[in-house]
Amino acid sequence: MAKSLAITIILAVLIAGLGHIYLGYKKRGAIILIARIAIWLGIFWLVPFPMSWVIGPIFGGGFWLWQLIDVVRLYNKIKSGQAQTTQFKN
Repeated sequence: MAKSLAITIILAVLIAGLGHIYLGYKKRGAIILIARIAIWLGIFWLVPFPMSWVIGPIFGGGFWLWQLIDVVRLYNKIKSGQAQTTQFKN
């Protein structure tokens, strides 16, 4: 079944790791989801209130951006593999 880039990105934007799971990278997606929750909880519990508003977006946002880039990279990798497969079938 062909996967949609738009759906992949929307899922990854809404919940970190969900786009990976949609693409079939279930273990990787679960690890990203757990890591995102761990980052959020770690900042919430370990960083005092005013600083958490600075550190939270840096670490959480950076991780979120990385997983978005990663899911698009994986999507392109899958698409190029499918394109080569269909090219050799002809």
